Amino acid sequence: MALLDLNIVLDEIYTKEQKEQILQSFNQEKYVNVFRNSLLIDNKELEEILNGENIKFEKIDKYCYKISSIFKSKLSSMKAFSEGRFYIQNYSSYLCAKTLDVKANENVLDMCAAPGGKSLNLANFMQNEGYLASCELSKTRFFTLKKTMENYQVKIAKCFLKDARTIGKACPLKFDKILLDAPCSTFAKMGFEIQKNTKEIKQIANLQKKLLHSALLALKHGGELVYSTCTFLREENEAILENALRNENFNLELLDFDLANVEFIKAKSDEFDLSFAKRVLPDDYADGFFIAKVKKH
Repeated sequence: MALLDLNIVLDEIYTKEQKEQILQSFNQEKYVNVFRNSLLIDNKELEEILNGENIKFEKIDKYCYKISSIFKSKLSSMKAFSEGRFYIQNYSSYLCAKTLDVKANENVLDMCAAPGGKSLNLANFMQNEGYLASCELSKTRFFTLKKTMENYQVKIAKCFLKDARTIGKACPLKFDKILLDAPCSTFAKMGFEIQKNTKEIKQIANLQKKLLHSALLALKHGGELVYSTCTFLREENEAILENALRNENFNLELLDFDLANVEFIKAKSDEFDLSFAKRVLPDDYADGFFIAKVKKH
């Protein structure tokens, strides 16, 4: 079975300059993104702690701080980290959860939730009010998810050891908002460190299609969904959206959204207008990601 050639994939989607930026990102130290757990600490308190440890930071928004990679081991050994006052997370992952734009007292589903960073994001955005279902198929990762929710004192999350492909039939029209950060080939995170053959990619894409179908069944009419991956492959991104848009059982609309502090290009398709979906270009802060937001009418 032929191995996928990542060089060819990148050449088909990105300009020469964009490809060079992507390749460079695989070999450079990335800034650390620290997500403040507002359930336990405010900005002033966290900044005092960071200053007390002589950790230089740049405040990105209400929740996030950009910190040099030289402080990464120090951050992970701090008391405030072990107490759940902040979470270390790639900025692009945070953007996936932010794009869903959840509110307090909504019913929200995080479909593939472990290790729990995005569920933590969502709980913060919801102000720990409402209902958050966090689902994970892997037993080992499920216990990591539960531990994260407990350590960060997320009160609204109920964790499920469950195959997310079954949620649509089990819980039809239940959720106001759904985050599907789908299992993927991880090429945008791992680059040339991994290899996948075409059969493996087809299997992954098939899983993604089933997960998105399940999500759309579970989503209320008028509800919104974010689909994201950390891979470059069209088969796992645009093609998954195209498959959902072809389904006559759903009336779907792609929504536009803002992405701050990252570069991105618009997704393209010969069949549909996917220009609201975005491909985050990796740099020394953010990983490469694909993010799309869908409304179900």
